[in-house]
Amino acid sequence: MESLSRAGQEMSLAALKQHDPYITSIADLTGQVALYTFCPKANQWEKTDIEGTLFVYRRSASPYHGFTIVNRLNMHNLVEPVNKDLEFQLHEPFLLYRNASLSIYSIWFYDKNDCHRIAKLMAE
Repeated sequence: MESLSRAGQEMSLAALKQHDPYITSIADLTGQVALYTFCPKANQWEKTDIEGTLFVYRRSASPYHGFTIVNRLNMHNLVEPVNKDLEFQLHEPFLLYRNASLSIYSIWFYDKNDCHRIAKLMAE
């Protein structure tokens, strides 16, 4: 996990729990990502207005894992449950995924090592 003080981890966990009280712990995080969405009609990627810190977390209720991007640009965070419907593909420095509603997204990672580590965690 990216270096974060124990106090910083506790503050981040408390903030995440305000949005989802079932979150029990942070599995991993990375400090700078940006979200893109695939537009099939235009057959191209478009940058969204979501970028910030990505947290992968464990939950005490189903689904037992999830991830969120805490947005630095506005108050709209990305929240995705991790379940069998989520499909991931690594294309460094991007982690592509398709969710249950069949929307296709790409997460751009500032640090390619973080990209690999998070991709491996998602595969588990």
